Amino acid sequence: MNISNNNAIREYELDTWTRCSTSYNETWATLTSETLPLLIKKTNINADTSVLDIGCGAGNSTKKINETGADVIGIDFSEKMVEEANATYQNIAFKQSDAENIPLENNSKDVVVSNFVVHHFAEPEKVFKEINRVLKPKGKFAFAVWGANEEQSSLGAFFQAFSNHHELSALPHGPLFGVTDFETYNELATRANLKNFKLEKLDTQWKMDSLDPLINGCWDWGNLHLFPKEKQEAIKADFIKNCEPFKKENGYSFPHSAMIGYAEK
Repeated sequence: MNISNNNAIREYELDTWTRCSTSYNETWATLTSETLPLLIKKTNINADTSVLDIGCGAGNSTKKINETGADVIGIDFSEKMVEEANATYQNIAFKQSDAENIPLENNSKDVVVSNFVVHHFAEPEKVFKEINRVLKPKGKFAFAVWGANEEQSSLGAFFQAFSNHHELSALPHGPLFGVTDFETYNELATRANLKNFKLEKLDTQWKMDSLDPLINGCWDWGNLHLFPKEKQEAIKADFIKNCEPFKKENGYSFPHSAMIGYAEK
């Protein structure tokens, strides 16, 4: 991938997640937080552990790590996300930083965690090498990415509704968006001198009392606020209709899948 494409990916991702910063903890975080207990368990995070949370967003993942008693710092490339995190969790350290140039010393962290962020990196190979650099000998790295696209039911309902009223344009995502195969991630780990790579699938449910977190999250993510009001209303009506199969007695439950990766230095 050439430099111009990498820069386009970075700009797109930064614009998107800066826009989503104020609503993130009430929208997407209610889904992505489902994988955090497993990442914490697999890397044995505890009160004696020094942790780096890459792509901390508005701080929800760093907060859960902090609750174990671990010494944790969260970094994110969006200044607005870091501002939200600092405002919400004032007793936790956050820093605005690009994951390709982590502002930490060599061999300084026991664990690095990256929850639903790896697939957004323009140059994941650089990031994996940076992770190796900051990890202590025998340190551990764990990440979560989306499973197969067709297994993300809530987003499927949104894309189906959106395509009824607007063309689904190709957006510049990171190279690993939707990638679920072992060899791709194992090669990244191997090139970064990370060892004993493992990848497993996790099936989960996104449960919500109402559709508000899903609708608001998709509107912010897709920047639908810029669309004419009539088109927004038409997309929303179809979206709600598409969500009907996932309605339960006390709200909604959307099946999702994630891929969980682990490696060691």
